[in-house]
Amino acid sequence: MHSILSFILTISLVVIVHEFGHFLVAKIFKVSVEKFSVGFGRALYKKKIGLTEFSLRIIPLGGFVQFYENVEFEGLKLFESISLVKKSLIVLAGPLINFIFAFILLLFLNQGEQFKVIPQITAINSQSIAAKLGFKINDIIVSVNDNKITSVNDHNKALIELANKDLTYKLLRNNKKITITINSSDRIDLKRSQINRGSPNGLYFFPSSINSVEISNVVSGSPAEIADIRKNDRILSVDNTTIFNSSDLVRLVNGKADELITIKVMRNSELLSISLKPRIDTDNIRNVGVIGVMIKQNLDDKNKYINFFKFSSLEIFYKSFYDVINGIKMVFKSFMHILTGNIDWRLLSGPISIAELSSETLSMGIITYLSFLVFLNINIGFLNLLPIPTLDGGQLFFYMIEAGLGSPLKRKNMIISQRVGVIILFLVFTLAVYNDVFNLMIN
Repeated sequence: MHSILSFILTISLVVIVHEFGHFLVAKIFKVSVEKFSVGFGRALYKKKIGLTEFSLRIIPLGGFVQFYENVEFEGLKLFESISLVKKSLIVLAGPLINFIFAFILLLFLNQGEQFKVIPQITAINSQSIAAKLGFKINDIIVSVNDNKITSVNDHNKALIELANKDLTYKLLRNNKKITITINSSDRIDLKRSQINRGSPNGLYFFPSSINSVEISNVVSGSPAEIADIRKNDRILSVDNTTIFNSSDLVRLVNGKADELITIKVMRNSELLSISLKPRIDTDNIRNVGVIGVMIKQNLDDKNKYINFFKFSSLEIFYKSFYDVINGIKMVFKSFMHILTGNIDWRLLSGPISIAELSSETLSMGIITYLSFLVFLNINIGFLNLLPIPTLDGGQLFFYMIEAGLGSPLKRKNMIISQRVGVIILFLVFTLAVYNDVFNLMIN
C-alpha cells in the first residue's frame, strides 16, 4: 500500500507540474481552457473554476489540458485561432516547466554542506571481471578513457557515456599509477545481470564494504528476533553470498520469502551462523521476504572516503542549471544507447519500478525523495519532447511541418499518425511493465 500511495503522490506531482506549464502559458495568451485533468478515465473529483473544469481521475498515469473547440458562448478564445508560434509555446511549456521544476528543486538541494564520494574502491566481487583483471581494494580511480574522475558519481556517468567502448582505467595504487583495461565484451555494468547489484563490473565504493552492514534495530516478534539476531551485529553473508551493502542484503532476503536461509554475522569479534525463514511482507507491492531488522552502513573511517564542501550563492545557481543540462544530456545518451543496443533494453523501467523507488526514497528522507523527483522530472520532460505523435514533441513536429508547408497536415494524415503514436507508446509501456514484472521474478 505504501508503494501504491507513494507512486500516486509522485506521478501526480510530476503531472500537475507538466500540465500546469501548458495551462499557465495558455492563460498568458488568454486561450480558454476547458479541462485540466490529473489522470485518465472516470473522474473521481471535479470542480469548475471560471471556464475550466479541474478533475482528478481514476488512472494515475498522466494527465491532460483540453481546450475549447467550439465557441459555445461569448468570451471564449480558441486554441485554433492563435498563431503557430503561440501554439508551439503552449505545447513546449509542459516539458519546459518539468525542467524548471527540477532546477528549483536543485537550488534547494545544492544549499548547505555538500559532499563527494571519493572514487576509492572499498570492495571487489571475487567472481567479477574487475577481480580477474587485477583491481585492488583501496585503488583510487583517476580517469576512465582520459575522462577525469573525482567522485563515484563521475564514474557512474562515464560508464553510461562510454556504454559501447572499452574502459581504460588509470588508477592510483600506493602512490603509483596503474592502467587496467576492461574490454567492452566483458562489461556487465549496463546489462540486466547488473540490476540492483550496485557494483559496476564488480567494483564497490563507499559505503559498501565487507563487514559494513550493521543491524541498528530488531523488530519485536520478527524472524530475526526469534533467531537471535541482535542490534549491532554485522552481516557478512547470506547463503554464502558476501554482503557488501544494504542493497545486497535486501535483494537476497527479498527473494527468499518463506525459505530457510543462513546468515553469517559478526558479534563482538565472534563469527556466528544463524538460520531463519524470512516472512512474506504483505504490505509490499510484491510478496517479498523480510526478516524484521533495520540496517545501516557503518564503514569505519568514513571521512577518508568523503570530501565535504559548500557552494557560494552564485555557484548554487550555476551548479543547479548545469545539473539540469547534464541530466538532459545523460537521459538523451541513455536513450540513444538503448536504441543502438549498447545498453540492455531490459533495463527500461516502468510504473512498478517507479512505485518502488518512490516508496524507498520517501522512506529514506526528504532529500533523497527530492533528488528522485529531479531525476523523474528531467526524464518526463525529455520523453515528452520525443517526436512521437500524441506526445508534445510529436505535436511540435507537426507544427514544424505546418510552418514549412504553409498549411496544416490533412486531418486524415493526423489521425493515422496519432494512432501510430498510440501504438508505439502502448508497446513501450508494455515493454516497461514486462521488464518490471520480470525483475520482480528474478529478484
